[in-house]
Amino acid sequence: MCGSNTTNHKNSTSRLALGGAIALSFSGLFAMPAAAQMEGVLEEIIVTAQKREQSLEDVPASVSAISGDSVNDYLGSAENIRALAGRVPSLQIESSNGRTQPRFYIRGLGNIDFDNNANQPVAMVFDDVALENNVLRSLPLYDIQRVEVLKGPQGSLFGRNTNAGLVKIDSVKPSFEYGGYAAVSYGDRNTVGLELAVGGALSETVAVRVAGKHQSRDNWIDNLAAGTPGDDFGQFDETALRALVLWQPSDKFSGLFKIHGFNQDGTHPQIFYANAIQVGTSGLRDGFDIEKANHDGFSTMDLQHKGASANLTWDFGDSTVTSITAYDSVENFQAADVDGGLLSFDPADIGTLGRQVFFNVTTGDGLDDHRQITQEFRVATTKDGFFTQVGVFYFDEDIDVLSRDYELDYSDIVRQKTKSFAVFGQVDYSLTDEINLIIGGRWTNDDKNLEVLPGMNSPSPADTIDISDDYFNWDVAINFQLHEDWSWYGRVANASRGPVTLGRFGFTSSADTETSTAFEIGFKSTLLDGRARWSAAAYSFQNDDHQLTATGGAGNVNQLLNAHHVNGLGIETDLEILLSDNFRLIANASYNDTEIDDPELRDDLCGSNPTCTGLDPVVGSRVGPFGPVTEVSIDGNPLPRTPNWIANLILQYDMPMASGATMYVNTDWNYRGESNIFLHRSVEFVAEKRTLGGVRIGYRGASGNWDLALVGRNITNEIVVDGALNFLNLTAFVNEPRYWGGEFRYDFGN
Repeated sequence: MCGSNTTNHKNSTSRLALGGAIALSFSGLFAMPAAAQMEGVLEEIIVTAQKREQSLEDVPASVSAISGDSVNDYLGSAENIRALAGRVPSLQIESSNGRTQPRFYIRGLGNIDFDNNANQPVAMVFDDVALENNVLRSLPLYDIQRVEVLKGPQGSLFGRNTNAGLVKIDSVKPSFEYGGYAAVSYGDRNTVGLELAVGGALSETVAVRVAGKHQSRDNWIDNLAAGTPGDDFGQFDETALRALVLWQPSDKFSGLFKIHGFNQDGTHPQIFYANAIQVGTSGLRDGFDIEKANHDGFSTMDLQHKGASANLTWDFGDSTVTSITAYDSVENFQAADVDGGLLSFDPADIGTLGRQVFFNVTTGDGLDDHRQITQEFRVATTKDGFFTQVGVFYFDEDIDVLSRDYELDYSDIVRQKTKSFAVFGQVDYSLTDEINLIIGGRWTNDDKNLEVLPGMNSPSPADTIDISDDYFNWDVAINFQLHEDWSWYGRVANASRGPVTLGRFGFTSSADTETSTAFEIGFKSTLLDGRARWSAAAYSFQNDDHQLTATGGAGNVNQLLNAHHVNGLGIETDLEILLSDNFRLIANASYNDTEIDDPELRDDLCGSNPTCTGLDPVVGSRVGPFGPVTEVSIDGNPLPRTPNWIANLILQYDMPMASGATMYVNTDWNYRGESNIFLHRSVEFVAEKRTLGGVRIGYRGASGNWDLALVGRNITNEIVVDGALNFLNLTAFVNEPRYWGGEFRYDFGN
């Protein structure tokens, strides 16, 4: 498995030009005058994508925002952060660990690695704190002000591991006015949800906000292998708390202090279904039933996360000094019957739904010990048409990963230490009243050490990896305000993902620093006298030394690779219209195309039994731990888990009543195209295309303080292959089934 020099992505320049032309051609769509006079206009969207409050239209980059109300709607069935997948252009979220360890993809760039120390090219920042480890990102969402999705490299301001983009989440902050809400929900599978948030002033200088969420679900999947009637899998119980204290002793200083915690347990992290796919076909086979499993191995899930942060700000007139200090720690362990089937020694059972032939695989992994410390210090200055930011950032993480094999009865510890230091800055200069130039840069030093500590009876060899690098990233953007309702921007940006290490069950590997360079053009507009908002962008990128994770295969390895190049291009658009004072339409779509560009790069063909139908050319073989391994070329393949098309449609209709109350109907529909699950291509291992629909039908009281609603998610009950394992049988896991439930919410105070 290696890489070599090769040519760039074919026709990327012409396709980018075509994308820009398509976006431009639509710009005439809203040039028509309004058909009728209306009082309502769209509210301005304020974002902090550049670490300062700005109107969304003033940011010269592709940024999408999801309101806190929309987040609540998407999570109505006790879903987690994966419910945000596809809600904005180019964003995909998935996990092979169920409700934990979400993996983010933006514009096709992500990482399919399921390991507890896996490293991602999409950063997640929660209340201004970067959460590095995927397990940290399992936090439930509640009392959310806004989610911002920044697409493309974000190296100069947000740093390491942002070469694909950034998901930025902001919770509701304390206010000196009393207020909050209480919410309760109940639905299918005995799903219960409780939320409470309350805040206000403790004194003239101190305000607080405390919020919490509890949600639980009963077992709803019958494990046929247990031999007893009843439901055995699907249960979870989650409780999260967050407290924020705002201290403003003067108009020159403020401090925001936060503590938070999250506990989770359940019967099974992910339900695997043995031979849910049939040889020679994609998609779920006839006879598949999501409510029936066949597991004869041990399963559990448990997680405890705690953290604290201090965000301090000093105002010196033209300059603002900010210090953000944070500590997070998480411990978790998940175990599952990975083969997803009842053990059989009959060769006739090969390929049979719910059967695993000849041997079992039951494994568990978790963070036995973890801590993360971050410190950011920056100075922002506004003066004479200039806005500047300069700062430093420090990251320190220690991880102990415990891996257990229950069938062979052994365990390993992988100890990983990461330190990173960066200096960054940005200048925003007004060349004219209509044109702004933004230049940013960041120098980063990363150091990573990994050590394998074999446990009793372990066949894994002791091993160590030391790897480090320093690198410089930059970006240049220009924003042209054509007139007050229409602006164009262009951006060239560069960002990196530092060197990474991996070690699991004796397989250790590392990959060098990955660097992305992206080009983007786009526009943002306010139309129809403020009742419509439309933006679009076209982009292309090239990743050098792109980090890939080869998982599974006949060798059942998890190995890091560097592809010489990965290229991509695409277009994306956001649209929001007030069709009337009571009828709102929100729509977005994206097309993302990626290609691995390395003629020498190889992956192991799937090692499933029965064997999958490979679609890549065979280029060699080698001796693996379980026998011969077939190697295939993956040159020209798209990146895994990256659908070409993502689209989202939301309709919101209010029906005011004479009493002052309001009936309303909201519906949202999300489309995701199909994608390869692994680096290699096969007929069987495909994440299917799907269209998921949701509905919320409610009654809002005349006071506006209370809301009662019927909530439906995946209302068409579309169940598809969401992911798979390729080293056993044709194992698959699927998306959540249909949910119906009721919600009541009461807002109090301001």
